[in-house]
Amino acid sequence: MRARRWAAAGLLLALGFAAAARPAFVTGDGAEGWMLLWRGQRGEIRFVNSVTEKPVEIRFRVGRRFEGFSVATDPLTESYYTAGAYALNELASGEAVEAIRLCSMRGIDLRVGFHERHVAGGCLEVRLLWTL
Repeated sequence: MRARRWAAAGLLLALGFAAAARPAFVTGDGAEGWMLLWRGQRGEIRFVNSVTEKPVEIRFRVGRRFEGFSVATDPLTESYYTAGAYALNELASGEAVEAIRLCSMRGIDLRVGFHERHVAGGCLEVRLLWTL
């Protein structure tokens, strides 16, 4: 009887860990690696738009997926991305994705929780392994 309780407790603990943990695979600059992310962590991506030469900051949180996006940049760069057809933050805030992919000739800085990555020039991808 006691063994069953320990087994049930272990199973509940494992399920709780799986529900809260968000392992992610990261590629960029010819390097690959893993990140252990957690629900509720906040992240940001920073880069310079190579056309407008203005900084862009994308903020998000880790939930079931990457979600709650917001974009901070100048009006000219926002217009470059949207052609003035829609409000960038309005559209971005409703997105929920399993992977984030970006390319920039000027470099990309990623920070999620205590993890930091820099890509000097090229592409960066962060992909969640599961979305329970």
